Amino acid sequence: MTVDQQEIAAANPHVVRKSGHETDGEFVQFESTIYPDSVDSPAADELTHEPWGLDNDFEHIHPDQEERWEVLSGELRVTIDGEEQFLEEGDEISLPRDVPHQHHNPTDEPIRVVWERRPAFQSEEWAESVYALAQAGETNAEGVPNPLQIAVWIDAYPQETAYPTVVPVGVQRTVSSLLAPVGRRMGYRATYSRENVETRP
Repeated sequence: MTVDQQEIAAANPHVVRKSGHETDGEFVQFESTIYPDSVDSPAADELTHEPWGLDNDFEHIHPDQEERWEVLSGELRVTIDGEEQFLEEGDEISLPRDVPHQHHNPTDEPIRVVWERRPAFQSEEWAESVYALAQAGETNAEGVPNPLQIAVWIDAYPQETAYPTVVPVGVQRTVSSLLAPVGRRMGYRATYSRENVETRP
C-alpha cells in the first residue's frame, strides 16, 4: 500500500460503498482491509482494527449468494473448489453461490479489497454485526466468536452466513436453530453496531 492508501485503510478499515437499499436489493458492496497472513506481522501492528471474519481463510460456501471481489492494493489468494488463483491490483473475480471457496491475504502487508454479495439480503447488517463484535473484543485472536454467538447469527442470518464446508449446511442450520434460543437467553444478540456495541453481559 502507498502511504495515502494506508491512511485511508487505517481510518476506514470496513465501509459500505453501496447499500442494498441503494441497489434495490440487487447487491451490497463493501470496501475493507484484510490483515496480513500473520496477525503478528509488524505491519499488522499499524492497523487500527481487530481481526474479524473477513480475515479468516477457512473454506466455506454461500448457499444463497454470489460473491464478487476486486483487489485495490496488494495480493489476494482465492481458491475456488480446490483451484488456487492469485489476484493483484485491478483484478476481479466472481465466486458462484454454493461453491466451496477461500479468500486470504498471503502477504506480510495488509491489502485493500472491494467485495460484494448478490443478492444483498441483510448482508450489510450481518457484516456490521460481525465486524463490531470483533472490535468490542468479544472474539478470539482470529476474530471468531463464541459458538453460541455463531448459532444466534446463523439462526438470524441463514442466507448471509459463510458456512464452513466441514459440516453440511443443513446440519449447521438445524443445530443453530436449537442452540440459538440458549444463546439469546445468555445475552448473545444477532445485531451489533460500531456506534452502539451491545456485548454480552
